[in-house]
Amino acid sequence: MVVGVIEIISEIAKVLSLSLRLFGNIFAGEVLISVISALFAAIMPTPFMLLELLVGLIQAAVFTMLTLVYLTVMTTAPHGEEEH
Repeated sequence: MVVGVIEIISEIAKVLSLSLRLFGNIFAGEVLISVISALFAAIMPTPFMLLELLVGLIQAAVFTMLTLVYLTVMTTAPHGEEEH
């Protein structure tokens, strides 16, 4: 019973850590754009906005792929149990 609860907590922690990582990366990019916008003219932050859009897309793809991998591992039977 205790092992099952620990396994559930560990699986939730994996997805939670991915979510926090994605949030941190996106938040840091937004802070960077805000600081550059405050320090320089309106034209200067445009390349950073495009870069942040690209980074956001990559982070979302990584988050999706890792979540799919974790869910696939959780829902598939271990080797040796397929025959029973």
